[in-house]
Amino acid sequence: PGRVSEWGSIRLLPGPWRGAMAVLAPLSAAGALALGWWYSGTESAGALDHQLDGQLVAHRGSHLGLLWHISDLGSPPALPLGVLVLAAAAALTGRRWPALLLTVAGPLAAVVLTEFVLKPVVGRTYEGGLSLPSGHTTSISSMAWVFVLVFVAGGRHRPWWLRAALVGLAVLAVLGVAGSMVALNRHYTTDTVAGALVATAVVGGVALLLDSWLRRRETVRQPAPAR
Repeated sequence: PGRVSEWGSIRLLPGPWRGAMAVLAPLSAAGALALGWWYSGTESAGALDHQLDGQLVAHRGSHLGLLWHISDLGSPPALPLGVLVLAAAAALTGRRWPALLLTVAGPLAAVVLTEFVLKPVVGRTYEGGLSLPSGHTTSISSMAWVFVLVFVAGGRHRPWWLRAALVGLAVLAVLGVAGSMVALNRHYTTDTVAGALVATAVVGGVALLLDSWLRRRETVRQPAPAR
């Protein structure tokens, strides 16, 4: 009862994915808080930043134009457009309202938390602007997680190679935006790591809450066993 088809299932997260997110979401939240605490009120690069930032800047070469275009994938105008595309794709593939709600609420909550709560509280700056967590990385990472949870976790009957390719595409988008922001001297590496962790924690948390509610609803609707 309660299962119509692959795309019509009222459950948002299949078992393995639910277990994975139950671990990843709190660990990511802890990691983001740890980075925020460690770099609170600072304006200089940390040890990891010294290791990676210079290499990314040194290897950007003549690709500045391409890097700016890649970084735009995490820009404020790209967020509503990306959410709209994901929501439309989810609707066209027959996903129910929980997937659509995750598509909108997950990225929105992650970006609002980053820009209006965490950045002012942490107070880390890069060239005078609040920088941790990176808003661009939070934005692209939250959309990437929605993409994976809705179209990979939800499409569990697809061939393994297709699911792996979709996950790889999502990872490349995140690494591309995060790396571009560092190479363009707009963020420290740890800013982008914090952004990815915030997105994982928030989108994963929203997905777990929705899935838990759906599972309780499914249990209530199941008929009582015959006597």
